[in-house]
Amino acid sequence: MIARDDSEFLLALAEAARGTQAWGAALALLRGQMQADRVVLYAEAQAWACTDTPPPDRPACFAALRPSRAYGAEEMADRAGPFDPDFTQGDSRVIAAAEPRLWLWLWRARGQFRAADSARLTSLMPHVAQALGLGQERARLAQALQTAQALHWRAGLGLVGPDGPDATAERLLDAGGVVTTAPGTLRALPDGVSAYGLPDGTVLLRAPRDLPDPETLAHALGLTLSEARLARAVAQGQSLAEASASLGLTRETGRSYAKQIYAKTGTTGQPALMRLIWCSALAFG
Repeated sequence: MIARDDSEFLLALAEAARGTQAWGAALALLRGQMQADRVVLYAEAQAWACTDTPPPDRPACFAALRPSRAYGAEEMADRAGPFDPDFTQGDSRVIAAAEPRLWLWLWRARGQFRAADSARLTSLMPHVAQALGLGQERARLAQALQTAQALHWRAGLGLVGPDGPDATAERLLDAGGVVTTAPGTLRALPDGVSAYGLPDGTVLLRAPRDLPDPETLAHALGLTLSEARLARAVAQGQSLAEASASLGLTRETGRSYAKQIYAKTGTTGQPALMRLIWCSALAFG
């Protein structure tokens, strides 16, 4: 059965891992439960404390500690180097974790920690490491998502799917209004935004900006210059017949070029070609 103090601390760790509260709040709870004056959690390149006071630098002797073992003040005093704290002042408990590499240091000015406190830290440290690892992964994913959304916005490309518009589409719809577009249909929205219905039912939104010049497309897609001109026109939303006419090509020549374009790009039609071009780095040109 989990003790009440452990349950409260585990809940605080979960909140810290989700980013709904600062790590200092979980450490402050542990400080109160363990009757410590200071609790500091160190990672390889970061540290958290339970107060607004900046945490002290991580003692160099921590690097040699064996993971999952709680060390007392006397043991730490024996391991301390010339620039490490004086562990004979007050009482300490230090425990390390291997993955991610962490060190938890509890210190009290008066009195001593109990053997039960060391046992508790040993049982809790894996949960601390797991929570911090989850929080770090969550932060990395959030940053990656923000980067992806920023790149999509830069490209002026958004998608409206079964779950609604993505972040870029929401911004485009603020300017362009509500969109409903049948598959295979290109629709002009206000402020130059265009919407194209894709076969899977999603809608591709595009800001009013042009694709790279035909020379760039030809180099990127392995097309001839004539094929690249046609691919660019088709990707901009013209039908094959409209694109052929605008480029002075006959219908037969346009169809022949289109077959070559689809074969060289591995696509099977205009929607797939549009998705390839607008969902790739080509849209950033």
